Amino acid sequence: MDVFAMFSGRRGMMSDFEFVDSHIHFWEPSRRDWYPVLRAFSVDLDHDHLPGDHARDAAAAGARLSGLVHVSAVSKPGTFLDEARWLDGMREEIGVPHAVIGTIDPAAPFERIERDLAAQAESPAFRGIRVLDGLDPSAEATARLFALLGEHGWVFDLVTHPDGMREYAAAIGKAPGTAFVLEHSGWPRRDDPEEFRRWREGLARLAALPNVDCKLSGLPMAFGTMDPARLRPWVEACLELFGTGRCFFGSNFPVDGLAGTYGELLGAYREITAGLSADERDRVFAANARRRYRIG
Repeated sequence: MDVFAMFSGRRGMMSDFEFVDSHIHFWEPSRRDWYPVLRAFSVDLDHDHLPGDHARDAAAAGARLSGLVHVSAVSKPGTFLDEARWLDGMREEIGVPHAVIGTIDPAAPFERIERDLAAQAESPAFRGIRVLDGLDPSAEATARLFALLGEHGWVFDLVTHPDGMREYAAAIGKAPGTAFVLEHSGWPRRDDPEEFRRWREGLARLAALPNVDCKLSGLPMAFGTMDPARLRPWVEACLELFGTGRCFFGSNFPVDGLAGTYGELLGAYREITAGLSADERDRVFAANARRRYRIG
């Protein structure tokens, strides 16, 4: 199977809607037992999800998927370099993923972190990292990490809930030369007015920093629905605060797939953004992710 042809729309799945998926996960727990946190999150995710699966999801959604950013999801200690090598072999064989966000062990000595970053950067697809847990935004080591990423032009994909946004905004304000991407729209925990208020307040702090982009992803994971009416206030707040120049779509598949299909997800975001101009929609669904993750 020519998997890359499926991604780029060359197997008859032609559409005038082209998009870049800025947040996907490939995993193969049947052969690579790297995901204990995933298994604890939901047993329904404990199955292989590989490029062919993702290509079929995109094809069924009736859109042209022209770029993929893979984000590390390994949680077993010591496996993230194995994942990096696995992904790079995949890229050499079939052409995807086009960009990779890796990870580090935040508890490791800084010299080890530097070596691990250099090892991942041997891949031409490496663009930066995220850290799922264990990073203290106020620590000196975090400041050193952010500075190092900026020196090399690497991105930091930020994982935080609303209660961590104030501290991260302070840390990011001291790293103006580093590019940050807020994952999962700031990952609210609940869909209720009080959480929305706290989330929006923190989001505004991050949006005030010009080196922070916002990834429109993860809301179905947080709320258990792809209903456009439920997602709309959150997505529209991101677009209002960050603008269409600093927001971009990510499916978070297969995790967001717990709430529905890929087609339903794309349909929800397209419905919510229907009032944008064609240029604005292109930025949100393709151009901004291409810029931030340097996808040609």
